Amino acid sequence: MSWKKIKVLHLFVTLPVGGAEDLLASIVTGLDPTRFAPEVACIGAAGPVGEELRRQGYPVAALGLNPKRDAFIRLVREVRRAIKEAAPHIVHTHLYHPNLYGRLAGLRLGLKGVVASVHNAYTRIKWHRCAWNYLLARATDRILVSSSQVYRDVRRYDRVPEKKILLLPYGIRLEELDIPLSKAQAKAILGVSGLCLGTIGRLEEQKGQEFLLAALPEIKKHIPALNLLVIGEGRLRSRLEHQARELGISDIVHFLGTRRDLPLLYRAMDIFVLPSLWEGLPLVLLKAMAAGLPVIATRVSGAEDIIQDGDNGRLVPPRQPAALAQAVLQLQAQPELWPLWGGQARKTIREHYSLEAMLTRLQTVYEELAA
Repeated sequence: MSWKKIKVLHLFVTLPVGGAEDLLASIVTGLDPTRFAPEVACIGAAGPVGEELRRQGYPVAALGLNPKRDAFIRLVREVRRAIKEAAPHIVHTHLYHPNLYGRLAGLRLGLKGVVASVHNAYTRIKWHRCAWNYLLARATDRILVSSSQVYRDVRRYDRVPEKKILLLPYGIRLEELDIPLSKAQAKAILGVSGLCLGTIGRLEEQKGQEFLLAALPEIKKHIPALNLLVIGEGRLRSRLEHQARELGISDIVHFLGTRRDLPLLYRAMDIFVLPSLWEGLPLVLLKAMAAGLPVIATRVSGAEDIIQDGDNGRLVPPRQPAALAQAVLQLQAQPELWPLWGGQARKTIREHYSLEAMLTRLQTVYEELAA
C-alpha cells in the first residue's frame, strides 16, 4: 500500500443489513482507491455487510464486544487497541456507541483527524448522551449530519459549534436501480398482482409499520386487488404478523425478511410507503425515488428535506393510519400522477443526492484533515 494514500478507519458496532450500513459499504467501495485506503472495525461482529466487504477485499476487524454487556473501560481500551493496530490517518465513527468509544479511544493518538457521523434525529433526548457528545465535540474535527433536522438537533442538544458540523446528505447510484425487467415480470417473480405497495426498513418502532398495516383495511375496501411487501427484519416481526392476522389482511401482507435484491423489489412496487416515526435521511426513500416510484412518506426529518409535497411525492402526518390510507387512495385514483411524481423524484435524486456528489465532498473533508 502506498504511503501516499490516506488510511481511513470506519467504526461501527456491527454491520447488519440496513441504511447506515449500506451507506458505509458505498463509501468504502466508492472512495478513490488511488487516494484512500479504507478499513472497517466493528465493536461486535462483522455482520452480513461486513462479510460482504471482506469478500471484496476490504479489511474488516471484529472485536467481538457488546456495548450492553462489556465494561465501559474495556470497550474503550479494546477500541483504542484496534485503532493503534490499524494506524489510520483518520478515524470516522458512526452512530452513538462508536461515536462515544471511538472518540474517547482516539484521544492523544496523534490522528490527523476524527470524524463522527450522526445518522438519526433526536426524537428521545437522553441527556447523558448529549453531555458526552458536547464534551467529545472538542476532540472531533468534523461532525457529519444527514438532514437539516439532525443538524438542528446536534446544535440544540449537543451544543456543538456550527463550524464543526457539516450537512452531508447521503447519495446513491441511480444506475443500481435499473434492471431489465418490466413491472409485470417483477410482480410475477414475487407472486403478487394488483396494486402493489411496498415498504422497507427494520421492523422496529421507529419505522412505523404498524400504522401502515392499520391503514390497509380501509385501502382494501376500495382496492380489493391489493398487496403489501414488507421488507426487513427486527424485534417487532411477530407482533406485526399478529396484527395482520387480527386485521384480516395476512393474505395480502408479505413479510419478506431481509433482502438484497432491492432493484427487483422496487420494480415490483407501484407505490412506495415510508411510515416512519422519526428518521435521519432514509436511504430506502432515496432509492425508491431513484427507481422512479411515486412515494408517500410521513412528515419527519429527512423525508421533509427530500419530498416537495404534491410535486415529487406526498407527505402525511406520522402515526395516522387514516391519513396514509387517504393518500394511497387518492394516488391510486390518479394514475396520471404516477409517472409525473416518479419522474420528478428521480430528477431530485439525480440532481441532489448522487453518490458521486457525496463522495466528492467526503473525500474533500478527509484530504483537508490529512493535510
